[in-house]
Amino acid sequence: MLLASRFADKGGWTVEQQFIHQMGSSYLLAHGIGVAPVADAKTSFHVETEGEYTLFVRTKNWTKYWSDGPTPGIFQVLVDGIADGETFGTGLSASTGNVSTEWIWQKGGTVRLSEGVHEIALHDLTGFDGRADAIYLTRSGDIPGDSLEVYKSMREAFLGEETIEDKGDFDFVVVGGGIAGECAAISAARLGLKVALIQDRYVLGGNNSSEIRVGLGGRINLPPYGSLGYIVNEIGPERGGNARGAHNYEDDRKMRVLLEEKNITLFLGYSVVSCEKEGKAIKAVNAMEVAEQKLIRVSGKMFSDCTGDASLAVMAGAETLSGRESRSSFGESLAPETADDLHMGGSIEWYCEDHNVPCSYPDSLDWGLELDETTIEPVHRANWYWECGMHYDPIREAEKMRDYGMYVAYSTFSYCKNRYSAKEDWECTHLIWVSHVIGKRESRRIVGDHILTQNDILRKIPYEDASASVSWNIDQHFPRKDNAAVYPGDEWLSEGHLTPVTPYGIPYRCFYSKDLSNLFMAGRDISVTHVALGSTRVMRTCGMIGEVVGMAASICVAEGTTPRGVYENHLEELKQLMRKGTGRTDVQYNQFYTLIDNTAVQIESI
Repeated sequence: MLLASRFADKGGWTVEQQFIHQMGSSYLLAHGIGVAPVADAKTSFHVETEGEYTLFVRTKNWTKYWSDGPTPGIFQVLVDGIADGETFGTGLSASTGNVSTEWIWQKGGTVRLSEGVHEIALHDLTGFDGRADAIYLTRSGDIPGDSLEVYKSMREAFLGEETIEDKGDFDFVVVGGGIAGECAAISAARLGLKVALIQDRYVLGGNNSSEIRVGLGGRINLPPYGSLGYIVNEIGPERGGNARGAHNYEDDRKMRVLLEEKNITLFLGYSVVSCEKEGKAIKAVNAMEVAEQKLIRVSGKMFSDCTGDASLAVMAGAETLSGRESRSSFGESLAPETADDLHMGGSIEWYCEDHNVPCSYPDSLDWGLELDETTIEPVHRANWYWECGMHYDPIREAEKMRDYGMYVAYSTFSYCKNRYSAKEDWECTHLIWVSHVIGKRESRRIVGDHILTQNDILRKIPYEDASASVSWNIDQHFPRKDNAAVYPGDEWLSEGHLTPVTPYGIPYRCFYSKDLSNLFMAGRDISVTHVALGSTRVMRTCGMIGEVVGMAASICVAEGTTPRGVYENHLEELKQLMRKGTGRTDVQYNQFYTLIDNTAVQIESI
């Protein structure tokens, strides 16, 4: 078995690691945004026994969920430069004979291979996100099954027992390198902790990275602890906005600030796949490098789940919340009468530009979203309201959410270029960029010692452990009614319902798990209801939460206590740290789009 992510030359194919927990692996994605096929991915392999080999490819028909037409996500496999006769990516399962929406083994032809070294290549045909996980060449007549359990067994049999490289012991292990995770790591490191930051992508910043391109929201440096937020200022880009050029999001700034911290060890491109526990404490995490798929072990005293999806918390057995709670659960007037699974969705950002040169684009009529003059959104870039997957399971169906966002983007641009009544206005419009990384707003929330609710926010209930301040309104998203009428269950446009708030401090007790003795959380997976998440989820707020968590972790290590112990016995020490902050004030202040009435926020200390 050959893993595609391990190909020596990946050509124009992209390593895709978002869905390891759902489909068992990272894979290669031909993300050419439909403009052109991507360059071949190639690798060599050794054959020990000469003979006739049957080719199987683990792949997927990614448009089958929404269309019975021929999928555009197709590619060929070349063995020693000769293309197999099968077109892969159609979803035709070798084991069932049916076209599936899931990951399957698709059968190719047979090839005679001599003993020795051979070359295999993935040859993209369209640029429309064909995908390949593994290549299986066998002399037996056995057809592999499609289930995840069968696949995992095959991996173990062919790849052998995987060794785990021990990367050592740390004071504080942060899982997730978005704004919250980076701020948590920097804050703890500046307070003297030995920190490991594990990020499953190759860049930092999460939703604010060049891979997703969502602007920072919320204000920093607000009472009651006006010094919180300067780390966000250090790493945050100078410009706001969604779906802009890559330079707007300043990945290099985020990386530079983090690398300057000598107490941080960065594990970039590692996805945590399991954890080890001792009683109610996490002892270590095992993480897979997403290209080579090698395992490492990182142990620690304190951990923080900054994954957004509460992935580490779930692995460790902590209680989480998802979907919408009922109105009676917490007495929230903004909650629905009955609990349900609706949640805020994810966005796939994209944009196009007008140039002086005409261009064409494939017509998606046979496979794309059904659009007409009443449903088309003829815009040149996505924005926050391009939001899909509100009715999908944000964990189990995460790949489907992402794929639907791309499906809508491609279909929209294709319609405007080929069938729109004003298509002459689009003659010189070029599709420049489409994200293949989903920007999620909500999935799972970890239950802490306090669950923040609508009533805490609107009644301005004072808590002695109030910490990072929130300035964002309770911003709930729902499927846009006209879009839902045409695409029920598959909506892709949303509308926001805003409930004004005055700035308030989130109780520190929302930042650690009630079930695990050494697990913090920072970001959108903190202990809040669905309604309250509408206010706390924006990234500048998440960054300040991370800063507070880093401070609390330093107290835990210094005092030999737990996150709960900080609240019970060391709250005044945490307050002293929050008054001071851990961000640098000797660097240029660039978060000018956090100002109120064009006046800098007054810094207060209490």
